[in-house]
Amino acid sequence: MNEYLQLIAAFSGSAGFALAYNFRGKKHVLTAGLGGAAGWLCYLIVLHASGNEYLAGFAGTVLCSFYSEAAARFLRTPATGLLIVSSIPMIPGASLYRCMQHLLRSEMELFEREGAYTVLFASCMAAGFVFSGTLIHLFRSTNKKTE
Repeated sequence: MNEYLQLIAAFSGSAGFALAYNFRGKKHVLTAGLGGAAGWLCYLIVLHASGNEYLAGFAGTVLCSFYSEAAARFLRTPATGLLIVSSIPMIPGASLYRCMQHLLRSEMELFEREGAYTVLFASCMAAGFVFSGTLIHLFRSTNKKTE
């Protein structure tokens, strides 16, 4: 039951950010919400299978990237906006908040632990963006050569 609520929250969060970023039309907002839910679902599946949060963040980001590219072609809109909004549920905001809270309380050991987690998770997300972006670029390059 908890996973269903997480998926609803991921959908709602992504759709909410799509509205905040002035996405036009119901299709765009729903597509962005589905992208956030799909990325979070991938995160949950990989986390359950491997137990590794960093790998799950990487996989969820890769799925969001591929989803955003495909949805952007279908909707004839830039993929960057969809990518940003659909990856919102995976951003490690809570750990960043806790990291800053520990810093302000001068709890340096806890600050270092939370900070390391936040930086590593964000780095795994960035690696997912780069990995999928490279694959998409290679696919487009080979497609143009064969035409």
